[in-house]
Amino acid sequence: MPDLEHEEGSKITSITVQKNNTKRYNIYVNGEYAFAVHEDILVKYQLLKGKELNPEEMREILAAEELNRAEQYALRYLSHRPRTAKEMFEYIIAKGFQTAQSDTTVKKLIDKGYINDEAFAEQWIEERMRLRPRGRYLLFQELTSRGIDEGIVEQKLSQILNQEDEIAMIEQLIQKKFRGHTFESEWEMKKKIIPFLQRKGFSLNHSLSAISKIKKEYGL
Repeated sequence: MPDLEHEEGSKITSITVQKNNTKRYNIYVNGEYAFAVHEDILVKYQLLKGKELNPEEMREILAAEELNRAEQYALRYLSHRPRTAKEMFEYIIAKGFQTAQSDTTVKKLIDKGYINDEAFAEQWIEERMRLRPRGRYLLFQELTSRGIDEGIVEQKLSQILNQEDEIAMIEQLIQKKFRGHTFESEWEMKKKIIPFLQRKGFSLNHSLSAISKIKKEYGL
């Protein structure tokens, strides 16, 4: 690779498409391979055969290419499922990018609407309620551990998961988990069921309310 930082009169002499990735291009300067860029960078900086590049322009292009690489990694990561800002930042760092590059990439994705912690929290709570019921305490821990602000989590929990919904979820969990069980007393029922519910993040008060409502189904 030529020393582009110190070489004056650096001229692009050839541009070729990479065989394994048609969105990336190899750039040759003064007859030698110099660097590769994504097509977005090729277009943005109008990299054409015969274009002269000075060291300052080269630094800008290479910096932009690094940010573009980080964004491409991020978009692939997002293709599997939504991510929080914290999850994305940590992922990009793990890929070897600098803190500033990771921070810039996350902010760009937020501005584009690809990352939205409020929407993530809302979707997470709704899916848990529908598919894998969890109590308020566990939902709070799950979301804050992913970097979502506590205030956002509290707000979404208050909007989506009211007391009646939580008690109804508890009733359904009990009926599913303990279908066919018999209990000699209400005390025995509480002794077996409450620890199960607490592991799923449900409060004692709500658990007791649900048990009180369905205990007749168990002959108590």
